[in-house]
Amino acid sequence: MILKNEMKWDVETDVVVVGSGGAALTTAILAHDQGAEVIILEKSDQVGGTTAFSGGIPWIPNNRYMKELGLEDSHDEAKTYITKLTHGNEPNAELIDVFIESGAKMIDYLHEHTPVKFSVPKGYGDYYADLPGGKKEGRSLDPLPFPLNDLGEWSEKIRRNPIFPPLTLEEGGAVDPADIDFTLVASRMEKNITTMGRALAGSLFKAVLDRKIVTLTLTPGKELVMNEEGAVIGVRAEKEDGTNFFIGARKGVMIASGGFEWNKELVRSFLKGAITHPHTPAYNEGDGLIMAMEAGAALGNMSEAWWSPAFVDPTVEYEGRVYNQIDSQARTMANSIIVNQHGKRFVNEGSTYMDLPKSFYTYDQNTQSLPNQSNVYMIFDQQLKDRTLIVTMAPGEKAPDWIAQADSIRELAGQIGLDPDQLEATVERFNEHARNQEDPDFNRGSLHFEKFATGFQGPEAMLGPIEKGPFYALPIYPGSLGTNGGPRINEHGQVMSLRGEVIPGLYAAGNAAMGILGGAYPGAGGTIGPALTFGYLAGKHVGNVTAREISELEEVLQP
Repeated sequence: MILKNEMKWDVETDVVVVGSGGAALTTAILAHDQGAEVIILEKSDQVGGTTAFSGGIPWIPNNRYMKELGLEDSHDEAKTYITKLTHGNEPNAELIDVFIESGAKMIDYLHEHTPVKFSVPKGYGDYYADLPGGKKEGRSLDPLPFPLNDLGEWSEKIRRNPIFPPLTLEEGGAVDPADIDFTLVASRMEKNITTMGRALAGSLFKAVLDRKIVTLTLTPGKELVMNEEGAVIGVRAEKEDGTNFFIGARKGVMIASGGFEWNKELVRSFLKGAITHPHTPAYNEGDGLIMAMEAGAALGNMSEAWWSPAFVDPTVEYEGRVYNQIDSQARTMANSIIVNQHGKRFVNEGSTYMDLPKSFYTYDQNTQSLPNQSNVYMIFDQQLKDRTLIVTMAPGEKAPDWIAQADSIRELAGQIGLDPDQLEATVERFNEHARNQEDPDFNRGSLHFEKFATGFQGPEAMLGPIEKGPFYALPIYPGSLGTNGGPRINEHGQVMSLRGEVIPGLYAAGNAAMGILGGAYPGAGGTIGPALTFGYLAGKHVGNVTAREISELEEVLQP
């Protein structure tokens, strides 16, 4: 934090947006449309942030696309469902109502005023759709394919995910590739048409370009500039050469720079355990969180993250690092289990990618240890390998050298350093019950998510013995789709101080703000839906700062 004295601004504008993901771009669009001049600052050389890197799916109850298909939903149903999942642990219960009401309006606005368009992926429902208020289809929205060439010289600047093919969610963009239309994939690649997160980020960025909003890449925001009254009036950024770049903000600054999952010190300070393998771009180092804390922001939801198990093919790299791959749906399928460092099962393998990693941090009071946090493996047999993609291992292909494999469970245990007697006993017990599609230990096959993940094929798709060699052991690591704790915000996306007052001129949204749903993840897009919604609300508010408020800052903003 810097107090404004006699410094001279290099640039002045109305609104500075730090970050270029979904929350940031939505804020910029809405602020501009209220008449504000906007500058976007992006730390990396690409735009789109974690949004572009993701599936790009927002979870929005009662949206226009549901209504067009005749799918029923209501505010009350959505709230019943959400509060069943939050258990009263959301940072501010009033913001749940704000999200439900404003999310649908946000979707309407983007549909009517930008190239952003969605569809309802058939059969893709809430992850706990069997709970009161849950829906089996409609709240998770699939971005329509977007032609990146419409962005001109920016077409290659939209961050890409190295794994997702250019297919929508419904077409198989994030699931088993057995039914992928490779002709369609080739055609879209040739025409530079993208889908999922890149499509959402690309279409939002097209709206930014259409509005002639300035975007500065390789220009990270470093510190907030405040006046003596405690109002945020600008940002100290850094140019590519490391020199300071001061930007005055007549109306406000939006922090939407992602989470802090790549900052080991912040993770150690706030989370319950390590995130050893984040799934996000490595630029998410908590810059926005640090700036907000320096400005006196109150924090909320800091112990939570968007948990997700991570898998690694050491031959796949992204931006100079081994790529941490997202959840493998193979873990929900028959002929597999997950075991800890003692060779024991410890979780229903079919639970959601948000829920399963929470068991990694279970504390054993008898041994004063965390038995599930390291040396965790997915154990499976040739039956599973023969019928589905597992990380990057396609059916019918020889297993790569980087995965442990053996002709017996006992030999496999020796390779990965587990107790052979215990692993054999674990597999034998699982097999005994799996042959009857039963799991008395963890009730596998009972959850809506695992039924959904296996295509509602029946219990035989989720429970089957591990009995046909060779046998394989795939390491599973604590991963994350991002953190979801940060500065506390109100219904306008304004950041609150430690004394419960608004910090004038400061806003936050997305993973750089507190997660309004607490530790709940209601369905695909449970992070992007609130991010876009509070970006929309913040953009409307900061763009409508009154003339009186502006005049109070004008004198301070003069060089």
